[in-house]
Amino acid sequence: MSKYSTNFGDSDLDRGQIRFLNKTVTVRVYDVILNSKHPEYEKMGKELSIGVIRYAPLDRKVDKNQINKLPFAFPSNNSTNLLPLVNEIVILDILPSEKAGDVDRNATKLYYSSIVSIWNNNNNNQLVNEPEEKVDTGKFIENNEVKPLSPFPGDLILQGRYGHSIRMGGTVSDFNTLSNESNNGKPFTIISNGATDTNQEISHIVENINEDSTSIYLLSNHLVPLTQAREKTKAWKKAPTKADEYEGSQVVVNGGRLYFNSKEESTLFSSKEAFGVTSKTINLDAEDYIALDAKKIYLGEKALREEFEPVIKGESMEGFLNTLLDNLQRLAEDLQNHITLNKDVIPLFQTRGKLLEASIKTLKGQINPGGKSDLKSEKVYTE
Repeated sequence: MSKYSTNFGDSDLDRGQIRFLNKTVTVRVYDVILNSKHPEYEKMGKELSIGVIRYAPLDRKVDKNQINKLPFAFPSNNSTNLLPLVNEIVILDILPSEKAGDVDRNATKLYYSSIVSIWNNNNNNQLVNEPEEKVDTGKFIENNEVKPLSPFPGDLILQGRYGHSIRMGGTVSDFNTLSNESNNGKPFTIISNGATDTNQEISHIVENINEDSTSIYLLSNHLVPLTQAREKTKAWKKAPTKADEYEGSQVVVNGGRLYFNSKEESTLFSSKEAFGVTSKTINLDAEDYIALDAKKIYLGEKALREEFEPVIKGESMEGFLNTLLDNLQRLAEDLQNHITLNKDVIPLFQTRGKLLEASIKTLKGQINPGGKSDLKSEKVYTE
């Protein structure tokens, strides 16, 4: 027998009270080791002790000072491990211990498995000895608004204590709003966090993508009644199918805030058709540059609809303006030097020529082909 295992006779409080007589044995939990701060963490095998419970028969009332003398049992499954609360009921099994492989092939120890669903509630299934006895919940917060999920035929459901769940389903059912006769048998997976329902008239609930705190829906051929936060689609030539109208293979994520963070490399999105973003504001902030490339780039709804106002190319515009100003400058010089047949200066032409030349000099100062210019953006470029 392992030093961490127990027989039912290990405790005076328990001696002779429980026997495995080819039937299921259930006991009440009185203590659970959760971390290294527990006083019995070292004694019970350090890391091996996590999840270990102290228990007693259902009809035994145990003094708090005697709990550390009760027998103990280990969790039987660490891959899916729902740790019990004090006063919850668990099922016991005698199974091979860690010594069974090389020391003693018959070595066993006591394990506990499923929590008995006394109240059919995934939040709390505590059962006290006496009706007037106050339940010790420790730091656990009891939430009477948390209700179990209503199962659909063939479902695999995992549920936590506070309204979080994973449902793997696909069969038509009275309360299943995703499946119908056209997609009956098509799989869907719902991960829901924060599902609550204050309707006291129902005992089981169904996920609600618009009301649950956060949700991830993995769908193969289903409609999901998601209410979009925004529906503005003026940047589209053809508006995309709305969230509650698309039926097909899709992933739908809904929550108060979505945050994607790539701590080592890149965040990449790749879409065969369209990539859409709609929001009150869209903010792009880069350290080095922001690059946009497409056969056509539209800035604004009217540009998308009409293609009427193409953006001016900076370098080409500067070349055009320089040529125009050079010609005007020569005109200004000709005006200043224009004389009559009697070789007299024409005052009006001379004045106009001087004013035009000064203006041209100012305009040319704003143009610098190939370099910095008042007319060219240093950040935005277009083809």
